[in-house]
Amino acid sequence: MTNERNHKRNNQTRPGLKRGFTQAFKQAPWRNQIQYIGFFLLALMIVLVVASVYLSISGRAATAGLEAYRANYKRIELEREIADRKAKIALSTASTEMEERAKALGFVRIDPTEAIYVLIPGYTGKRTLVLAPPPGIAEQERVIVKSDYKQSLWDWLFSGLNNLSNSLNVEGQ
Repeated sequence: MTNERNHKRNNQTRPGLKRGFTQAFKQAPWRNQIQYIGFFLLALMIVLVVASVYLSISGRAATAGLEAYRANYKRIELEREIADRKAKIALSTASTEMEERAKALGFVRIDPTEAIYVLIPGYTGKRTLVLAPPPGIAEQERVIVKSDYKQSLWDWLFSGLNNLSNSLNVEGQ
C-alpha cells in the first residue's frame, strides 16, 4: 500500500504528467484562432458602429448648418426686398412727387390761411418712425449658427467625461 502511494506521488511530480494534465484543459489551436478572429471581428464591428453613429450625427449637423445658412440667406434677401420697397414708397410719397401727382389730377395750391382744418377726436396723427436705437444703447448681435451645431461628437463626449470626472472628484472629497 505504501508502495502504491509512493508510486502515485512519483507520477504526479514527473514533468510529463503535469504537462499532460494542463494540456487536457487547453483548447484546440483552431478554437483559439476562431476566438481571436471572433474578438477581432467584434472589435471591428464596434468601431464600425461608433463610426457610423459619428458620421450620421455629423451629417445631420452639416445638414442643419446648411439649412440655417440658407434660411439666413433668405432672411437677408427678404430684408433687402423690404428695404427696396420702402425706398420706392419713400420716393413716391416725397413732397415734390406728391405735388406733381396732385397737379396732374387737377388740384391747385391754396393759401394756407384759407384752408379749413377739421379736428377729429381720438386721432393722434401720424406716428414718427424710429429706425435707429437711441445713442448709447448697443444693438444685440444676432446669432446665425447656434452653439449646439458648432460642437462635434468628440467635443461633446470629452466634455461629458470631464463633467463626470469633476463630479466624481467633488463627491470623493
